[in-house]
Amino acid sequence: MAQFYLLSVLSNIVAGLTLAGDYLGEKMPFLASFKNLRANRTATVTIAIVTLLIGIIKLIVLSPGATIPVVGNLLPALSGIAIGAILLVEVFRQKVESQGEQLKKISTTVLSYRVPMGIAGAVIGFLHFLLPGVPIL
Repeated sequence: MAQFYLLSVLSNIVAGLTLAGDYLGEKMPFLASFKNLRANRTATVTIAIVTLLIGIIKLIVLSPGATIPVVGNLLPALSGIAIGAILLVEVFRQKVESQGEQLKKISTTVLSYRVPMGIAGAVIGFLHFLLPGVPIL
């Protein structure tokens, strides 16, 4: 369905830019608004949940022009799931870190790759928009 294709593209790009907002805001001042967006907890949780759900649905629903059921949308779906999960971990990090040392190590490890995952997610979303018929994108 074309609606999930567009939602996947937009959610991957917005969530990726939100996740890498600190780094991108320093390098390109016009992207500094994504840093401010990440400071808003409600907006971040909403973006994370929408991106995560769209990523899961993307594994099931085919994009227009896709002929291979799961592999046709694999990269956008996996990046949506990963970026949504990382955003949720970032938002709820204080609660997770107070639960135990093992969870604190896991959240620290996951969040250390926040910026590369955000940039990769935005690039995957952009490539998915430009090349909708490519099997893995």
